[in-house]
Amino acid sequence: MNTLSEDAASLWDTLRACLAERLSEPSFKEWIEPCEAQKQEDGTLWIQVPSLSAKVWVEQQLAEEFNDALQHTGLGALRLAFTVADGPKPAKAPDRAGSPAPKRDGVPPSAFPPLFHRFTLDRFVVGPGSQLAFAAARAVVDNHGQRNASFNMNPLFIYGGAGLGKTHLMIGIGKALQTRHPELAICYLKVDSFFHELTTAIKARNTEPLRRKYQAYDMLLLDDVQTLRSMERTQEEIFYILEHLLQHGKQIVITSDNPPQRLEGLHERLITRCKWGLTADIQPPDYETRIAILKKKLEDEAYRDMPTVPEDVLQFVAHRAKGSVRDLEGLLTRVVFQASFLGIPPSLEVAQSAFQGSSGQEAQAAIPLDRIYRVTAETFNLSYADLMKKRSRQQGILLPRQVAMFLARELTAASFGEIGKSFGNMHHSTVMNAIDSIKTRMGRDPDFHKTVHALLNSIQ
Repeated sequence: MNTLSEDAASLWDTLRACLAERLSEPSFKEWIEPCEAQKQEDGTLWIQVPSLSAKVWVEQQLAEEFNDALQHTGLGALRLAFTVADGPKPAKAPDRAGSPAPKRDGVPPSAFPPLFHRFTLDRFVVGPGSQLAFAAARAVVDNHGQRNASFNMNPLFIYGGAGLGKTHLMIGIGKALQTRHPELAICYLKVDSFFHELTTAIKARNTEPLRRKYQAYDMLLLDDVQTLRSMERTQEEIFYILEHLLQHGKQIVITSDNPPQRLEGLHERLITRCKWGLTADIQPPDYETRIAILKKKLEDEAYRDMPTVPEDVLQFVAHRAKGSVRDLEGLLTRVVFQASFLGIPPSLEVAQSAFQGSSGQEAQAAIPLDRIYRVTAETFNLSYADLMKKRSRQQGILLPRQVAMFLARELTAASFGEIGKSFGNMHHSTVMNAIDSIKTRMGRDPDFHKTVHALLNSIQ
């Protein structure tokens, strides 16, 4: 074995060991164990995967895990390229995602994680739960460098659950700004990565160069700030970097799983800096948005030569994968490539099998509307008859009924008209307004949001 092959094998072993700690055992065995290192050339590690479906899954579903592993092992500068076994071999190393900005004296060039090439603003599907965050992302790009902007969006703080698109929006902002202003030096930084850099600098008893490195950027994209909770020294250094960038008018974008005021363990002055600009949340996508996300996903190059996915399959996937965009896209990928492997068109039978394979659960039969209404009535201490009264405008009945309509739309394929008909022939516009009202209240009331989602999960 030549030196390059030995280097490649060693690098891959290092990454594999880190990925084994970050992935579940079934995921690691299914997607990572079959991969083999081919060569390391010009800063790129070529990895062979057993099939096209494995390539798509690794590149799209495990992009963040691979990036975390690269940063955690000190291999952040290493590029990754995946090639299919027995497929055509690439002739040269791929470029990094995004075009690096010209390097100025003392200023590091921009660099985005190599597997995040899909994270652009034009690929982000906007729904009711992400409208504010997306509008803010666009505004950051459009208003860059304008001192008379109407609102202060620095820092832009985006929060929400895992897999909902926070990193997608953050990277999309950076790429859009880099396209418009190639001279900008933009940094994407995960808190864990900075922690490891800082630990090395502390051991060398010289942290000042690290601080100056990040203070030299024109824009900082700080991902997963919630992990700072138990990192006292890291919080201090991050604070000084943020303070310097803000004082010099440099744009900052921060992501977290919770809003600033609910980040336990963070120093008050750091929380204050996070709250200085605009805070926007991302909520799980509703049914219509999930369908739109799936259709957008099918526009990817990897799916262009695949058979058409029927509407009933998309509806099945949208109903079964509600937790995050990552879960949604992952289930669709399984359906399409399981059908391809079997040599048959995508169908409900294939989708049910793919769902069982990914979740370990039997695909449930369609949930009856009547069951949704009865569970909702019981949860709100109402009789079923009172909940279904068409004319009642009492708040004690109106709110539960609106919740029932929202759940019916989320958990079934029923149209607005069909839901209205089940409530004594209510007009479809009444149902639409009721559902919009629930979404609005969920967006502004975290406790109500938890109540509705707990009810949703109990019915499934």
